[in-house]
Amino acid sequence: MQNFSHGMQQALTIWLALLAAAVIAFVVMSFISHRGSGGPSWWSRLRKAIHDPDAAREKLAKAERSAKEIEELRRYCAEVAIADERATAMADRRRNEWEAAQRTQEAAWRAFEESEQDVHRLRRANAFRLTEDDPENRRRHLVRMVNAAHDRGEISAADLADALMHRNGWDPKAHPFAQQLMLRKAIRDRKFRAYQEASELERKTAKAADLAMAAKRSLDDEAFDAELRLRKATAVAPEQAAPSFRTATAGS
Repeated sequence: MQNFSHGMQQALTIWLALLAAAVIAFVVMSFISHRGSGGPSWWSRLRKAIHDPDAAREKLAKAERSAKEIEELRRYCAEVAIADERATAMADRRRNEWEAAQRTQEAAWRAFEESEQDVHRLRRANAFRLTEDDPENRRRHLVRMVNAAHDRGEISAADLADALMHRNGWDPKAHPFAQQLMLRKAIRDRKFRAYQEASELERKTAKAADLAMAAKRSLDDEAFDAELRLRKATAVAPEQAAPSFRTATAGS
């Protein structure tokens, strides 16, 4: 009994020493944690998390809000990516239209220059002898000449009507050289109007191409910002992370 009582005393002493060491260690850690963080100690936070159900509910609500925000960002990234693809296609289409209008404008200018050179050559050349002939022959020559030009698409129906009705400078009694010069001037003026129309179309298509390219650049920036926000959100909440829209579409 004496040995048993002596053993119990020793065991109790050991347990009391261990308990005192644990209490001292706990006090030291709490003090260090409080001084290092400037806020409540880890023990205080642990007790609050255990004993305060509102904190747990708040944490759960925060996680749900984070998941909802991530889902909204994913949906927004998908919408912006689709809009960006459409803007890219529109920008390419507008650029192709502008390039086609440029080619049309250049071709119209070359055609006008050629007709202008024809007028200059006729003015310098003495294509017909200035001899007296039948005025009826001159009239028939004018009719044949303007009809042939209209069939070739060189003059419009309005120009043909003016020539046949002897309006706007068309004279059936004029020398065939003068009639030919009048025809070349009409062709030149028509090609110049075609060049002006092509230039106006080129300006409109160039403006449309610039607007489409500006819209594409804006959507590119918006898509990049949305992707960046999504990555930051998933980095904060890694448990909610999933492949982004662009990664998913690229893999598919």
